[in-house]
Amino acid sequence: MNQDNVREFLHVFNELQKVIAAKLGVDPDTNFGSLLYAADEKQDKVIKTYKRKLDIYRQFRNILVHSTINEHESIANPSQSLIEEMKVVKEKIEYPKVVSDLFLEKVISFNQNDKLKDVLETIKENQISQFPVFQENKLIGLISENGITNFLAHSITDDLISISGTTVRDILDNDKEKNSYEIIPENKSIFDIESIYSKKIEEGIVAYFLLISKTDRVTKPSDLTGIITPWDMPEIIENK
Repeated sequence: MNQDNVREFLHVFNELQKVIAAKLGVDPDTNFGSLLYAADEKQDKVIKTYKRKLDIYRQFRNILVHSTINEHESIANPSQSLIEEMKVVKEKIEYPKVVSDLFLEKVISFNQNDKLKDVLETIKENQISQFPVFQENKLIGLISENGITNFLAHSITDDLISISGTTVRDILDNDKEKNSYEIIPENKSIFDIESIYSKKIEEGIVAYFLLISKTDRVTKPSDLTGIITPWDMPEIIENK
């Protein structure tokens, strides 16, 4: 039996235990099972994501330590793939990805007095469809491609359409999704982002957008550093 694997497994397990204890702010010698309980109590999203795997590691460690053939040989032998998986989990718990790792990009915004034709040209050129709207330096809402489409459809019905004279404010006033957003800081965890969207889905809200800022405030257009949309969920899940 490969005792080197046993020693490496126990070493990685001990390092994992220290990482979890530090994240929870408890004694590093705290029993591993108690750490998992504490993570539940504190609603730690990162640790809870890996709880099932962590519990398997705990059980396997107990077998290695408490069930041996003799003093030199363990009853079980951890595979190298299991050890490598533990290292990955340890890394993800210690350094969970945040918004700034994945979603920072230039944000195109508009002033409420800008013309609809400028928005349409931007959609065509950049293939994006959500735009923050400002009144001078105050964020007043978000316009979407759906909002624009609905506005145009109603305007055609009412025979009132005049793209050249239509402003962003006209669109915003008729966009049902204009307040379907919240501001998040760049250091927000990917796990928190998943939780936000999971909650919105439970509430029956599909179109919801997260405006990224350097902090959690927006006092001018340049404070925005990215936008997360529901269509980014596959990337969020992939990077957990």
